[in-house]
Amino acid sequence: MSLAEAEARQLLSSVAGELERAAEEGGEATIAARARELLGKLEGNRFHLVVVGQFKRGKTSLLNAIVGEAVLPVAVLPLTSAVTTLRFGDRPGATVHFENGQQIAVGLDRVAEYATEAGNPRNVKRVGRVEVGYPSASLRDGVVLIDTPGIASVHAHNTQATQGFLPRIDAAVFVTSPEPPLTSAERDFLEDLHKQVAKIFVVMNKADLVEAGHLAEVVGFAARSLPEGLSGAPMFTVSAKQALEAKANRDPALLERSGLGALEAELERFLREEKGAVLVRSAARRLLGLMAEYGMYLALRVRAVKMPVEELEAKIAIFDEQLKVAKQQQEDNDLLLKGVAARLASGFEDEAMDFAGSQSASMSAAVLEFMERSRSLPRLKLAAAADRFIAEQVREAFEAWRAEFERRAAAGFREATIRFERNVNEVGRKVRETAAGLFQVGIADFEMQEELVWVEPTGYYTDPLLDWGLGGAPLLLPGALYYRHLRRRASQRVREELERNAYRAAYDFKRRLNESASRFRRELNEKLNGTTERIRAAIETALARHRPGAVEADAFARKAEASLEKIKRLRGGVVGALDSVGQGPLEV
Repeated sequence: MSLAEAEARQLLSSVAGELERAAEEGGEATIAARARELLGKLEGNRFHLVVVGQFKRGKTSLLNAIVGEAVLPVAVLPLTSAVTTLRFGDRPGATVHFENGQQIAVGLDRVAEYATEAGNPRNVKRVGRVEVGYPSASLRDGVVLIDTPGIASVHAHNTQATQGFLPRIDAAVFVTSPEPPLTSAERDFLEDLHKQVAKIFVVMNKADLVEAGHLAEVVGFAARSLPEGLSGAPMFTVSAKQALEAKANRDPALLERSGLGALEAELERFLREEKGAVLVRSAARRLLGLMAEYGMYLALRVRAVKMPVEELEAKIAIFDEQLKVAKQQQEDNDLLLKGVAARLASGFEDEAMDFAGSQSASMSAAVLEFMERSRSLPRLKLAAAADRFIAEQVREAFEAWRAEFERRAAAGFREATIRFERNVNEVGRKVRETAAGLFQVGIADFEMQEELVWVEPTGYYTDPLLDWGLGGAPLLLPGALYYRHLRRRASQRVREELERNAYRAAYDFKRRLNESASRFRRELNEKLNGTTERIRAAIETALARHRPGAVEADAFARKAEASLEKIKRLRGGVVGALDSVGQGPLEV
């Protein structure tokens, strides 16, 4: 970090501290807490290099490969349940920070108990973050590597944790992989990320899973799918698994094949040459956003408290009428989204039954052929083998069909949720415009967004061939009769299992669809309600100062105006910090 960048960071630290105190005094605890968090980051010279991406892309494995040790837990199922930070420490260890402010120290062998979905399902332990310390050269000079839960996870709280961490990111390593390369959910997330983060490294992990001749094609497809703002950005192809193995075994040839070297070299150059300026810019962006939000509420209070009581009460009545209209519009929006979900669920059930009927003949033939090949097995083993074969046939058939149907259904549902999201923002815009028109104050445009998350599907099941109400009676039949009985029951069971699992898949899809839609509606509506309630609270605060008398109202107005002037002065400090490191103005 250059001298100018260090001085700019010190100036921003001073601004963050003043903003925290001002917001605390003004009763804006949320803004004060955000400013306090940013102050700690600046004073600690912490640079947040965050690894993000869809679940099961190998983000945690890539972090372990960069550090050179399997420090963070990795497993078959989607893991990370809470944000995990990895910073330099003289000795390995971890600290678990809970949402209530408490914290405990644990060994690295216990991190999975708090940071994974298996150890901490749905974050029932209310973990805020897990901070891991490790003596790695990659973590020196204030670099903090951060592992986030996957976007578009089957667990909604994982996506929300990652989305909520976006404003804290200084630079990002976005990880995708070949199966499939860059989904629509990833592209949407990248667009949001690009708006808030100055530097993004794009990594295609698991490159070892693709034949060498096809890798360029896969990478080219993913590169063409990048959002416009990232078009032309280099895409690093990496096998984190090979890289970690190579570092553990000190195998330079394997390390070169893994592709990690090129990514590490670019990361080192960036951290050496650009880290300081990026830290200043990201901190300045966050400070300006906090100031704009706080300034809006202050201006609203000033304008409201200077109005005659009668006029203020009349405007409040008008504003409340608009809120009633907004609530009705939101209820209409909810019904529309529920209607879309119901139509999709109905279509799924019809297609599921049609699919089951289309598979019955071919699957029965495959099962009978399998049984003929396995006829030499003892009776119980033959039945058990047929059970396994039918179960696998049903699972494979439905998995392939359901994946294709859900791809189309998800696209249709996403279009519906985009319309719903647009409608929510339109309602919010009208509420803000009403407040701005009534009180002649600029109201910040809070774009309310929420990730659509599919709920985790359940699996498939079939019944054993000898457990259909007959107990072990078929085992008493002569050999030929037993075999014919088993074949007949197997053919019948294929039809029954296909139909039963079709109904089950349809019910499961409807359940997941409704739950996904419900979460989506709830999150967006809570954000809209939060915005309108804070505007209403600012107006109510001004009205409360009117009631004791003009003296208190004037004092309240003067205090709010003084705070506005302070915000203006602090904004000048942020602009000065940017100018000192050659950074242009920011759009917030």
